[in-house]
Amino acid sequence: MSLISLVEVRKDFGIRTLFENLTLHVGERERLGLIGPNGAGKSTLLKLLAGLEPPGAGQRRVQPQARIVLVSQEPEMDPQRTVLEQVFAGSGEKMELLGRYTALSDALAQAHADGRDDTALLAELSSLNARMDQSQAWGLEQQIREVLQRLGIGDTQRRVGDLSGGYRKRLALAAALVADPDVLLLDEPTNHLDADCIQWLQGYLQRFRGALVLITHDRYVLDQVTDRIVEVDRGEARSYGGNYATYLGRKAEQEESAAASEAKLKGVLRRELELEWLRRGPKARSTKQKARIQRIEALQEIPKRQLKGQVSLASNQRRLGKRAIEAEGLQVWASDAAQAAGAPALLREFSYDFSPEDRVGIIGPNGAGKSTLLDLIAGRRQPHGGRIELGSTVKLAYFDQHSHQLLDGTDAAGRERKLIDVVKEAASAIELEGSSLSASQLLERFLFPPAQQHQPVSKLSGGERRRLHLCRLLMEAPNVLLLDEPTNDLDVQTLTVLEDFLEDFRGCVVVVSHDRYFLDRTVDRLFCFEGGRLERFEGNYSAYLERASGAKGVAATPPETPAAAVTAAPAATGKPRRRSFKESRELSTLEQQLPQWEARRQELEQGLAAGGSDYAALELLSQELSALLLRIEQGEERWLELSELPG
Repeated sequence: MSLISLVEVRKDFGIRTLFENLTLHVGERERLGLIGPNGAGKSTLLKLLAGLEPPGAGQRRVQPQARIVLVSQEPEMDPQRTVLEQVFAGSGEKMELLGRYTALSDALAQAHADGRDDTALLAELSSLNARMDQSQAWGLEQQIREVLQRLGIGDTQRRVGDLSGGYRKRLALAAALVADPDVLLLDEPTNHLDADCIQWLQGYLQRFRGALVLITHDRYVLDQVTDRIVEVDRGEARSYGGNYATYLGRKAEQEESAAASEAKLKGVLRRELELEWLRRGPKARSTKQKARIQRIEALQEIPKRQLKGQVSLASNQRRLGKRAIEAEGLQVWASDAAQAAGAPALLREFSYDFSPEDRVGIIGPNGAGKSTLLDLIAGRRQPHGGRIELGSTVKLAYFDQHSHQLLDGTDAAGRERKLIDVVKEAASAIELEGSSLSASQLLERFLFPPAQQHQPVSKLSGGERRRLHLCRLLMEAPNVLLLDEPTNDLDVQTLTVLEDFLEDFRGCVVVVSHDRYFLDRTVDRLFCFEGGRLERFEGNYSAYLERASGAKGVAATPPETPAAAVTAAPAATGKPRRRSFKESRELSTLEQQLPQWEARRQELEQGLAAGGSDYAALELLSQELSALLLRIEQGEERWLELSELPG
């Protein structure tokens, strides 16, 4: 039985049509994974399923009383609520049942005091008790606290308005999980989560009793959680039974079949096109002949559709000498003030020589200092101690989390820039795979079809902007790549393209990522932040996870039960440590600084959104925003840590 159905739905935004005659059914306990290029309409499809976007044509059918919850990428919240109040408010039926139970209890007490008949109230209370038992509503607050803790949020009294976007996303996710709806719609839930949180979420979704529709770039989550993959592209939704691994196998078979069909098709087209009647004038063509021409045109279109999304990359790199990056005795604090206050260092005494062909992954919890390390290598920050030097032949490209915002939608004259204009500004042609490719060909290789290349940059989604920015960076022929959470907002197809590129890349790669699949494919050495030190591990993420879990004979994918990979917390001994005088002063300072930092963040984001033609000024804004976001995240983590200590 279908809980939600979209039947022959059409959805467009002005001149752009996302869906045409799209039909999709979500059945009970089904686990759907939505994949497709950025801008294909995956998030819009979730909103259509949730009833938040009306279809332009067609129907949306919903099973009566079906409870549906959507966690979008930018959830709306009341900034005046506390963390606990916000999750309570989003807990759906459980919160309603608790509220009704309180009201009934009060009414029953009043009826008893007045000497009135309470038979009807007792019957309703008995029925309500059974519903609360079934939905496990009695322990709602405890459930909320446990889920929040698993998602990395310890302080439940913090005001929502003081939290960063990443923390608000976690709150919305917590409320949705606690609500336990019939249909759970998740849009990139693993963004802003570290590896341990992602593993816990994966296990939770495996045990989830309702239907699930999931958009995520985390292919291990797709593989472990879903039982059907729906590929959304060019207005169509193609369904593949099975998980992500099954989908890959089916796609490989289709591509082999398509290659054989294309060879056969070329023979058919050649014979048809050689016919004399096709070369005659219009007056010699009958209706039957015109139908034949249309058939040929349809045949000619088949290879284009079959080969869409096929991308291969090779790099026209600069030569990299024997010396890439040398780090010696690096020490860095979150800020000069943190160092002066005696706060723990983010990084202590780190020394390592990155070789020209290193593939290094940097892992660790949020706020540990991973992005800070990349900023040090890129020269955006200076260490508080030690030194870092780049080789004389290094051509560095830094794909951070914010630079795509610098893709200005207008040129110096105020005219709207098109995608192809952006590429032409970077390079009019570049040597790839031994041949010179035009700007149009380069865009097509990065999954921007010819029809989209003359669209304004301002119409791109956030993921499409990141993809275009990545294209620009790689065209500059770097030999050292710094990638900071490269999988965020990129679709699965683009990630596959990037992974294939990195396999052939002849240079040094340093990656900060929580994406386990991406790390497994791209790195052969890890550095893990542990208490301000970077611990070295030889191998990819799965090998690291196997060692961390202590399992023997584990396959080269993360285990289905994520709890096995989480190190148990040490048992408490004695009384909890009290907050020192210096720590109390630090907490007081943070309480004053965090609202100021959030206000500055809003100013910077507004400045970037306003754009302008001064690229240098925008670059400075972006760098300041990147540093500020890290400062806010680290400040919040430190505030939560200090606030949990007794004063």
